[in-house]
Amino acid sequence: MEDEPQFQQRLDKLTEAVVYLVWGSRSDPNFGEPKLVKLLYYADCAAYRRFGAPMTGTTYLHYPHGPYPSDWYKSKRAMQAAGDVQVRQEDVIGVHRVYRQHRWIAKRSARSEVLSAAERAILDEQLLRFADFNAAGMEEYSHQELGWLSTEDGEPIPYCMAGLSDAPLSDDELCEAERIAADVARKRTAV
Repeated sequence: MEDEPQFQQRLDKLTEAVVYLVWGSRSDPNFGEPKLVKLLYYADCAAYRRFGAPMTGTTYLHYPHGPYPSDWYKSKRAMQAAGDVQVRQEDVIGVHRVYRQHRWIAKRSARSEVLSAAERAILDEQLLRFADFNAAGMEEYSHQELGWLSTEDGEPIPYCMAGLSDAPLSDDELCEAERIAADVARKRTAV
């Protein structure tokens, strides 16, 4: 397998995607930072499958709670400093405990000149696809993806595995997943 293509993150696209998703989730009681980053991940994966490149160019890393943007805190600070978003901490009463949620608030609407209609459609698809999910549900869902399963903590999740899950796979998907996993293992042992 050839090396995974490297993409340059576009902070303008990332910012507009965040603003778009935050605005679209303003009435979702389950919407906090963990759900936001997974919506971004799935939107970038969908763009990669359709267009051959992720929407934002972001690299996502394997973390215990699922995929996470590699430079998330730097990007988050830049969005807050620019006045694009505000992040509030709220205590939320869960089934078994009270937990702290980082609630994102869009301070403006997304700029349509930065996100194409096709990109906005992908973001809308993810909002609809995961509308009934909370952070734990999205975490569990992401843990069934081969990209997450084939990597270890801190490693980049390859876009070539975007959308492949451990659910029943077609023969072609299974062959491709086995080939990719063998290549990842080979590279890991070569280091």
